Amino acid sequence: MNRIVYEISHPIRAFSMTHMLFLWIPIICAIILAVFVSRKYGYNKKVIWTCLVIGLLCEMEKIAFFVVETEGGFRLPPNHLPFNLCPMQIILLFFLAFSESIEKSRKLIAFMFPTMIAGAFMGMLIPEAIHFHGLAEFATYRYFFYHGMVVFCGFYLYFSKPFEYNIKDYGMTIFLLFCMLIAGIWVNAFFGWDTDVNHMFLVRPSLPNLPVLNLDNGYVVYIRNVILLGFVLISSCYLPVIIRTFRKKQK
Repeated sequence: MNRIVYEISHPIRAFSMTHMLFLWIPIICAIILAVFVSRKYGYNKKVIWTCLVIGLLCEMEKIAFFVVETEGGFRLPPNHLPFNLCPMQIILLFFLAFSESIEKSRKLIAFMFPTMIAGAFMGMLIPEAIHFHGLAEFATYRYFFYHGMVVFCGFYLYFSKPFEYNIKDYGMTIFLLFCMLIAGIWVNAFFGWDTDVNHMFLVRPSLPNLPVLNLDNGYVVYIRNVILLGFVLISSCYLPVIIRTFRKKQK
């Protein structure tokens, strides 16, 4: 497969002041907007449809930016297929938009809201895509705008309270995420001929020299840290539910 070598104008250095602005401005705006929209409209399918349309438009821009020419025509490289948590949310939004009732979508919503918040935050904090983006690239603004939209949708699904989240929703989310981890390892193995493939960052860290997510102590320790980090982030999103359940048991 022929690769396109990108010449980056004004590259963004990871964890620089510019990177932090690209991280926190979308997150703060997303939270404020999620609170406002949830109070004004509650759980409304129009909001879900809006997020879906925005996600599809962002995905179209990504395809146009990363598509490569091969002997058989133009194709999207396997490392840009939607097997990471954030691009996968477009597929989940599609099912949610067409769902018949909230109760039938309970497991889906309970899985989406924490993975949207945690996944998009980590995607902006340690973005592998930062290697391809610079201040002069429209794809940079698309990347952080899309992830900001995902953060908004995650908080919206929580604040709009389509139902009362409970400890079973939390357990199911952890279980589904663990299943996705196993499936992600299989997907990476299937596309193993492409060394750029790193779905869910299960092959290697997204950025070098990270303090916890590194390969300094071997792959097993790295995967353990990935699992622990995912558990902590999802548990943090469900912390009010965990505390409420604990208090009920105490009473």
